[in-house]
Amino acid sequence: MSHLPHDRYVTPTTIPTVDAGVRRAPAHAAPTPAPAHGYRRFLGLTALGTLLPGSGLLLTGRRKSGGALLAAVVVIVVGAAIYLTVRGPEGALALALDPTFLTTLAIGAVVALVVVVASVVWTGVITWPRPAGRWMHALATLTVGLLCAVLVAPAAVGVRDVAAHRDLLTSLFNQSGSQLAGGPNPWANTPRVNVMLVGADSEDDRQGVRTDSMMLASIDTATGDTILFGLPRNLERVPFPDTSPLKTVWPNGFRCAQDCLLNDVWMEGEKNSHLYPGNPKPGLTALNEAVTGVTGLTPDYDIVVNMSSFTALVDAMGGVDITVRERVPIGGKVENGRIVPGSIRGWIEPGPRHLDGYHAMWFARGRATTDDFDRMRRQRCMVGALVRQVNPTMMLERYPAIAQVAKNNIYTNIPQQHLGAFAQLAVRMQQGTIRSLPFSNQVVRVGNPDYDLIHQMVQQAISGGPMPGESPTTGATGDATGTSTRTSSPTRTATATRTPPGATPTSTTTTDGLVDVAQAC
Repeated sequence: MSHLPHDRYVTPTTIPTVDAGVRRAPAHAAPTPAPAHGYRRFLGLTALGTLLPGSGLLLTGRRKSGGALLAAVVVIVVGAAIYLTVRGPEGALALALDPTFLTTLAIGAVVALVVVVASVVWTGVITWPRPAGRWMHALATLTVGLLCAVLVAPAAVGVRDVAAHRDLLTSLFNQSGSQLAGGPNPWANTPRVNVMLVGADSEDDRQGVRTDSMMLASIDTATGDTILFGLPRNLERVPFPDTSPLKTVWPNGFRCAQDCLLNDVWMEGEKNSHLYPGNPKPGLTALNEAVTGVTGLTPDYDIVVNMSSFTALVDAMGGVDITVRERVPIGGKVENGRIVPGSIRGWIEPGPRHLDGYHAMWFARGRATTDDFDRMRRQRCMVGALVRQVNPTMMLERYPAIAQVAKNNIYTNIPQQHLGAFAQLAVRMQQGTIRSLPFSNQVVRVGNPDYDLIHQMVQQAISGGPMPGESPTTGATGDATGTSTRTSSPTRTATATRTPPGATPTSTTTTDGLVDVAQAC
């Protein structure tokens, strides 16, 4: 059998076959056009995916990716709700004061934002209007951009505030301290805690640090009930406890011809810093010791505010609403019992006022036409007004500016590991009472105080017993005989009447005994 040439031999597999009844598209046929999508569907699904991440993808048929994202959102929301229900505001505050958690929160927020924005863009691409001309493309692009901005803008503000808050916590609360009790109640072994609040003036025109505003807050850690003991700057003969190094320098109390008032103790501690070896703040330590000698209570923590920053702080908070009871001078200098002409630059008039930082500072510090004790009352009212106006909306809006002022002008020795306990205590304080007992010249003779009497008043204020008192008859330095009259009245009403020659006469009735802070203003 002869063989055919290879190029002429055709195998069966090379013979084309055609299925009967099957119609094949020619190779050059166009692909099937995408289904038409309207702008309304595009807008609805993309907006839904913005409000409820993952839902837009889920409704476009992307069940795995959309379902996973939606499930993650539900788990986070439900988990946060359960945590807040179980732990309450105390738990939320504890997290807000944990720098590690804040770092994790900021990173997690950025990652979540990227994922959600990507899901919105993806939803928009899938549901893009078809067919669409130039204007429809522009409108759809603008829509996706705006929806992404709705997500990015508040998230950016939140991350910014979290970063500012964390920076404040790590820079302000940088002290170490002993551990409190463990478990759900860290104050279980601490029935009371005493916090010293100091307004310090260290401006360029003054030598050293002057503590012109001093209050000791004594807090019942079980109930949150708080008593603010106001300490006058011109308190004399301040005793130091036996444990104080300054006891060896002033064994009979801090008394000399001049510059031996309570607000001079800080500088006395700095002057004798060799008695406090290794102590970075001997002035503050000396002041704490003096406060112990005055009240019988030992400060556990300190908060020192630079008074020159008060203007910036109030401005950062958007001003303060307060009721002015009498005219307060702006500026004013008194020499030889008379106001220097032209030294008063203006007045804060009586009535409900919204004060900016500058006027709030003069409301709290002006005393040319009154005295130190009236200024103490106004400072107490100012603190109450600022606390009352703090709200979540204001704090979120203005927090970075407030945090920056606080970071640069506040010192505290509250340890970072105690912040969670203080968050719990702050919630209890909101539910408790805040009372005030200023040791003004209407309560004690500041020139020659009876410190045993002051100790009794402090203890009675804490225990709730009848309040002993001292009734001076000749102004701030006591009566001519040096005797005192004890009473059982828990409060005392007095009239501030000192008006130097040349000033506008004012008269107001003030309550200086143990009263609720709201009643005092």
